[in-house]
Amino acid sequence: MKKKRLISFALLAILAVGSIPMLAPFGWMLSTSLKTKELAGEHPPRWIPEKETAFLLTDGRRESVTVLTETADDRIKIRTAQGETLFVPIDRVQRERRVAMHWENYQRVFQPSAAHQDEDFPRYLLNTLLIAILTAMGQALSSSLVAFGFARLRFWGSGPLFGVMLATMMIPGQIGMIPTFMIFRWLGWIDTFLPLIIPAWLGSAFFAFLYRQYFMSIPLEMDEAAKVDGATPLQIYWHVLLPMAKPVTVTVGVFSFLGAWNEFLGPLIYLNSDHKRTLSLALAKFQSAYGADVPALMAAATLMLLPALAIYFFSQRALTEGLNIGGVKG
Repeated sequence: MKKKRLISFALLAILAVGSIPMLAPFGWMLSTSLKTKELAGEHPPRWIPEKETAFLLTDGRRESVTVLTETADDRIKIRTAQGETLFVPIDRVQRERRVAMHWENYQRVFQPSAAHQDEDFPRYLLNTLLIAILTAMGQALSSSLVAFGFARLRFWGSGPLFGVMLATMMIPGQIGMIPTFMIFRWLGWIDTFLPLIIPAWLGSAFFAFLYRQYFMSIPLEMDEAAKVDGATPLQIYWHVLLPMAKPVTVTVGVFSFLGAWNEFLGPLIYLNSDHKRTLSLALAKFQSAYGADVPALMAAATLMLLPALAIYFFSQRALTEGLNIGGVKG
């Protein structure tokens, strides 16, 4: 028993050490988003946002001052709280570093300066949420319907057709990019959200495979019992199989939502209007608009990443169960 605990502890320690390179960029991003521009440009960087405070020592009293420059004769040029400029010996100035979180960087993301009034982060957030939610709903509904047909409806050629569907996963998405764009342009959907939403309502081979494997693991007796009560195939799908496939639905929903949330190429191709931008496009423009303002840029990146972290944190158990379904025999 003791040996097993030691092995478990050693494995956890290895995993913890291995996670450091993955967590370090996120830690740096979060830390930088709470710094001033000056601290963000320091080398080597400081992980904890700090602020240097200077005090002038006079007869045992401390007066807060601002350090301007240091001279070659061990004197410091300071400015007092009253606005008076003085040159004092260096030993009369005491400096302290204190933790200082600059949350105003996040405020600047939502309330851009006069030079960047066209940046509307709340609207970009709503656009991205709308696309991501509708994409997740469409993938779950359409993929589960396809899976129900392959798992429960027996028809000629279902096996080869299922194999063809799986084979489509090996086709790179870049191959169909130009034909897809031409179709959407012919339909008049350019500069709308439809090219980013409608394909999700046509199903996904991988998600249909996950649903099909789960449906195959549900005993047929459940269907027979529902048929005795007069249920149609569609009612069996909606009231019996789909509620039991909650782990798969969570997995499909999370992956679809995050895929749409982080999508950059699709919005870049199909969206032209500024007010229809998504967060990924906005972040790219933030980089050009706030390139010198690294803390504001990191604050925007952190805000975009937080929903993904929250979703993974609260759904990790269902995700694990849903991804393990692929091992069920079909």
